[in-house]
Amino acid sequence: MTRPVRLQIYISHELSARIREAARASDLSVSAWAMARLSAACDDEVSPSDTGFLVERIARQSVFAMIGIDALLAGHPDPHLRERAHQAYARKCGELGLARSSEKPEES
Repeated sequence: MTRPVRLQIYISHELSARIREAARASDLSVSAWAMARLSAACDDEVSPSDTGFLVERIARQSVFAMIGIDALLAGHPDPHLRERAHQAYARKCGELGLARSSEKPEES
């Protein structure tokens, strides 16, 4: 077995406390916990506990893109382009069988 290589990083006190608690909850040393997490991150593994973070990140990025696109459409010289884009969106959602909104339909 080869000797492990030391890797030094700087993190906040808050993150340090979270890492120590996560390692303790997993019944692992901080080094073993960190190695496992870093290895998984390098392999692009996504555990079920990470999916919430990924969904939230994608949602935030989608909102940013949506706001940016809407702003560009609103400022476009063609005053009707924004409305035509919304109409095209509604048509495409219909073609794909998707609701135009993420809101749940009201129950009667």
